[in-house]
Amino acid sequence: MNLSSDRPGRRGAAHSLALPGRAVAAAAPGAVWGLGLARVLAESLYWRAAFVSPPLVMAIGLACAAAAVAVGRWLHSGPNAPSSDWAVYVPLLLPLLYIVGIAATPLAGIVLLLGGALLSFLMVWRGRPTWLLPVLAGLISLGVYAGTLLPSVGEADTFEFQVVVPRLGVAHPTGYPLYVILAKAFTFFPVRNIAWRVNLSSAVFGAAAVVVVYGVARELNGVGRRDDVARRREVFALLTALAVAFSATFWSQAVAAEVYTLHNLLVAGLLLLLLRRACGSDAPQAGSLRPWYGAFLLMGLSLTNHLTTALLAPAFFLSLVFDRPEGEFGEWLAAGALFALGLGLYLFIPLRWPTLNDGARMSAQAFLRYITGGQFHGALQLDGWRDPARWRIMARLLAEPFGWPGIGLAVVGIVHLALRRQRALALTAITFIGFFAYGLAYHVADVAVFLLPAHLILGLWMGLGAFWMADGVSGLWSGDGAAGRSAVVVGFALIPLSGLWGNLPAVDRSGERGRVAWGRYALEQPLEEESAVLADTTKFAPLYYLQQVEGVRPDLDIVLLGTEAQYQADLRRRLAESQTVYLARYLPQLDGLYLRSVGPLAEVGSAPPSAESSGGSVLAEAAAGIDLLDVEVEKDPFDRPLRHVTLTWRASRPVARDLVVRLRVVDGSGEVHWREAGARPVNDLYPTNAWPPGVTVTDYHEVELPPWLDAGDYRLDVALSGRFTDEDSAEADGSLSWTALGSVEVEQRSDPGPLPSRRLIALRPAWLTGYDVPDATRAGGPMPVELSWRGIQQREEFTLSWGGATESEGASRAYGLASGTRRSRHEISAPDQAGEHVLRVRTAGNRLHCGWLGRVRESCPLARVEVAPAGEGVANFGDQVLLREADLGTRTAQPGEVVPVSLRWRGMRAMTVDYTVFVQLIGPDGKLHGQVDSWPVQGTYPTSEWAPGRDVLDPYDVRLKPDAPTGEYRVVVGLYELETMERLRVLSDDGKPTGDSYVVGTVDVGR
Repeated sequence: MNLSSDRPGRRGAAHSLALPGRAVAAAAPGAVWGLGLARVLAESLYWRAAFVSPPLVMAIGLACAAAAVAVGRWLHSGPNAPSSDWAVYVPLLLPLLYIVGIAATPLAGIVLLLGGALLSFLMVWRGRPTWLLPVLAGLISLGVYAGTLLPSVGEADTFEFQVVVPRLGVAHPTGYPLYVILAKAFTFFPVRNIAWRVNLSSAVFGAAAVVVVYGVARELNGVGRRDDVARRREVFALLTALAVAFSATFWSQAVAAEVYTLHNLLVAGLLLLLLRRACGSDAPQAGSLRPWYGAFLLMGLSLTNHLTTALLAPAFFLSLVFDRPEGEFGEWLAAGALFALGLGLYLFIPLRWPTLNDGARMSAQAFLRYITGGQFHGALQLDGWRDPARWRIMARLLAEPFGWPGIGLAVVGIVHLALRRQRALALTAITFIGFFAYGLAYHVADVAVFLLPAHLILGLWMGLGAFWMADGVSGLWSGDGAAGRSAVVVGFALIPLSGLWGNLPAVDRSGERGRVAWGRYALEQPLEEESAVLADTTKFAPLYYLQQVEGVRPDLDIVLLGTEAQYQADLRRRLAESQTVYLARYLPQLDGLYLRSVGPLAEVGSAPPSAESSGGSVLAEAAAGIDLLDVEVEKDPFDRPLRHVTLTWRASRPVARDLVVRLRVVDGSGEVHWREAGARPVNDLYPTNAWPPGVTVTDYHEVELPPWLDAGDYRLDVALSGRFTDEDSAEADGSLSWTALGSVEVEQRSDPGPLPSRRLIALRPAWLTGYDVPDATRAGGPMPVELSWRGIQQREEFTLSWGGATESEGASRAYGLASGTRRSRHEISAPDQAGEHVLRVRTAGNRLHCGWLGRVRESCPLARVEVAPAGEGVANFGDQVLLREADLGTRTAQPGEVVPVSLRWRGMRAMTVDYTVFVQLIGPDGKLHGQVDSWPVQGTYPTSEWAPGRDVLDPYDVRLKPDAPTGEYRVVVGLYELETMERLRVLSDDGKPTGDSYVVGTVDVGR
């Protein structure tokens, strides 16, 4: 690209710089780029010399400066020399953000280094072919998507497509036949597993969409000539396409089997055709309808992938009005036939239906309801614009892909279109408004994916605004204005570059392999022939995929139903027919049934299991009236850091208490290194007070060994206790006794994975590389600290202490590290005084380098922690989430009415788990008479996206059942992880669990 003006008269001024001036102009950015390279080498490869030695770092910088001068001389010596002497080197200054710590991670440094070098290269190369930039956009995005691709089975719609596509089946309404047929081609690739191949289809469609977005941006910017202006616009089109490619929601849909990358490819393709037809010039283009044939066909095809393509219809008809084609009747008939031909792909559904449904044919009425998504119409609330919460959700989701700077540039682009290209503004604006209004009215948790076409148009406006701004600011600079344009290019490039390094940790799914391993282990258990497995959505996915795609245990009936009542009815029916039933989900109200674990599944029977025994040896008396008969501990066959623990219990007499099973790992000295919060036996399904005397209960537990356990031999202990028993107090008074189950050998993990926060501190010879510390904690309470290390070759001692930004230290505590430690976990008491405190680290007799080229110090700041006064907020859920406020919209209600509940949360730390919030109405009879379970903010703001320390307003409308009895109701709230159904515990000020839910108020219900 050449950033010079397209006015030839200024070219001479650009070449007037003397050779020394050119050398300096190239050397300074080259030196900055070299300093960034030195820091990347130090922090990504742990090169100690480049981390602590300023002379070495300066040498690397000077070497890169010399290289830039040499390359500059060569480039300026040829006939195609760029007309600007130094503006082409401005992108090499991008790593300055990493050098000064604004972009603090090595990943950001690598992205800035590569991005700066690539931009400079494109600015210098005048003779590049026109196809290079779109191909480059596609290859870069495809490479990133493939590197972050989900390697196996997903969940929800992703899992469904992974099963439907290989069989050319019919997906949930609206069927998505175009996606199914196109993705089927990828299943023939002779690499990896079928699930990965179907996921790859989304990556390819996403990369193709990025290429087409480049074309739309190029068209919207008015590129029509091969001159300097056109080349500048091409680079802005490239950056626009990459900004869309690396936006969080779009990227998340490109790494798993989903229809939305194909949907946006088709939307972008239609926009490209419409803009070319309607905006080719300012005058109407009356004439034949034949150039529109492709648009009609593509419109029909697009509707068979996603029905919201219909929101493009206003732009389609408006474009026809602008173009004014005067086609003959036959041409209109041909255009309609092409549209019908594309739409006719929906016939795939009734044609395949009998094959997939035991020969049953689909009626016309069922077909129409299917392809129009009739079952989802209830989520479409046309009065959604009246709800202020929906507007807040839409504002947050629209700002998410490009941030407020991107929104500002989009406004500039809109102004430009309003002044110069009103037709293009009309077409893009009417499409944007359509998708925005749909998102406002469609009340579903994943509404962000329906806004992707609106994000795409925002990106187009943003790129146009950046280009127009580049032309505008160039006049403020001396010479030919190339410096001003280069500065805008560099600033605009930060949007896709920051999206790449900022979103990658959140959207990268390349390490998610556990679901299939869980499913294989479950199906390898000795399950009865022709039995049934009733599963929830999380467990159903791997089981059904393995059965339907890989042919594992085809005899099993793997069942997924909609409601708890349906599961109860199906369970009772199957038991009445003497079919063996296993549960892979939580299901209450199993009174009178017998349960036992078969690996991670729970067998349910109406008669005692065959293993019933009144005799047998007793290993230990675990609790009053309960004996431990046997224990089996085995390693995971798939090399996961798990131990599969199977316990065999027997109640010698009726048990009055509801006890939970607790497990812990203890070293040879008796120090506890890990403990489980406790769960009811048999997958939390079989309370001890429901055990019949004399019946054996097989009880399975999956113990995931934490990465901070040092290598060595440990002892695994078990105990039975009340759900919220204070273990320390119970052990002291003798009411809690532990039984040793045997030894557990722990091997050191070679790569335990990164911690959420990176902090590089150089010891001699080791490194502290990262930490996981709560951003907020309670005064005086216990606070966990997890640290990652590298190069610990002998036992090390270090100290954590509280202090200020300086090395003056307050309360401290010493800890030890064994040789080879990669991860460690510790507990320190928070300061008693509220406010912001700094957690510092130091090692005995070791002076530390606190960051790149940092001065040698006795101690280094590790993290800033906001210490809240003890008792602040309403409830603390597991030191993860603080419930700050809870307001009930009413104190009285009638059966069938809605009880508004407004919650204000605050994340205490960065979370990787998306917790589900439950709000329950518990009646005077102790039963549940109203409940809402949802991710926060109507399902649109999962906890993994929360910024620590920021309040989240979360409203709920909980409807009472019509037959709810009168009396006082408790309004109960809590959070749980859907995959495990484990609730976050409510903690007291001293860190002790007091429950797993919290009563936020009461409501009087009357008739």
